Formats: sequence, C-alpha cells, structure tokens
Amino acid sequence: MLVWVSCEKEDSSPNTLGGSTDIPLTPVNGVSSVFGSYGNQNINGGSITVVKNEDGLVTYKALIDLNQFSNELKLKALNYLAQLSNYYKFDTAFTLAQDGKLSFEFKLKITSEGYQDFFIEGKPWVIGKYGDGVGTKYTITNSKGEELVRTVTEKTGLDEWPLGFFYIKTSKIEQDAPADDPVISKVIYRINHRFGLVYLEYQLKDGTTLKLSVFAPFV
Repeated sequence: MLVWVSCEKEDSSPNTLGGSTDIPLTPVNGVSSVFGSYGNQNINGGSITVVKNEDGLVTYKALIDLNQFSNELKLKALNYLAQLSNYYKFDTAFTLAQDGKLSFEFKLKITSEGYQDFFIEGKPWVIGKYGDGVGTKYTITNSKGEELVRTVTEKTGLDEWPLGFFYIKTSKIEQDAPADDPVISKVIYRINHRFGLVYLEYQLKDGTTLKLSVFAPFV
C-alpha cells in the first residue's frame, strides 16, 4: 500500500499514468476471459492473454471464436473490424484462422493507478485512474486538431457492479468517439482497483451495441 501511494504521488497530471507496475493483474501468460453480447447475439469464450509485460506496458493477444455467429453477423463483424484496423493503431492486423478464430494484438499501460491506451495515432491516453473522482477528464488532441475527452461520470463507492458471483465497486468513464470514426459513436468503460478493466460498451453508429465483461486471471 505504501508503495502504491508513493507512486501515485509521482505525477498528478490527468493524462499521465504513474503507480506500481508490479501488480497481480498482468502476469505474462495470464489469461482474462471475455464474455458479452452484440444485440441479441451472446458472445462466449473470448479471451485476452498477456504475451509481454515491459514495466507495465502490456501486450495482449485477443482471441474470439466467430463460429458462434451467423454468417450475416460474421461478415458484418469482419467488415467493421477491417474499418477499425485502418483507423486505430493495433500491434497486429486482425487475423482469421481456418478454424474460425479471430486474433489480434494491442498494447495498454496498466499500473496500480489505472489504465492507458495508444489507439489514437499511438498517443498515450488515460482510460481511467482508480483514485479519480466524478468529473475528472482525460484529454488528447488528434492530428486533425480534434480534442477527445474521457470523463469519469460515476464512482459507485458501493459493491453493486456484478462480477461473476459477487459485486464490486467501479468507476465509470465515458468517451465520444472521434467524429470520423467509421463504426463507433461512444465508448463506456468500468474499472476496479483490484480487477482492472471489467466492462466495455461500444455504441455503434448503426444503432447497435457491443457489451463486453472482462474477468481477470484470478477471478
């Protein structure tokens, strides 16, 4: 705890991320399970695996089985992913294997303080910090001069968010996508100081919604 507190004091700038990188959330080969839904379609058996952790800069390999989707939904998903891969920065291209499993890699910075990503032109952008209160904003400006903002809109302070068979406290962060994003209109995140990123919600421009729950390796 003392290490955590001392590290958090290193830098109080809203869009930088300090904290300890020696945390149980991101061991190499640690596998987080991902479940959710897209419209009426349940999504099962997804995962993100830590393939590298360089002082808190974590490379994940994501895997999802598209065989559970109808042909129509599979084609739609692949079309959307192709557009997103051309717009955002991923470590590898989206790859569909012969067995119908889709994989790709991406990087996040993850510490005892929170999360940061690099999807916008490779620029570091804080997703959320566990200790920040409602109203905190994390901003970056893209190459088009558009200011992008993530805002802490809720901090429950109560064990009310379901995670498996129990309930946890969460902070909710909301973000409007860049104006020219080809697929996404809004993103919602929920984070917890122990389990990290536990929920993602993508509201798409076609009016549909993708919801994903993430279960850390030790859940």
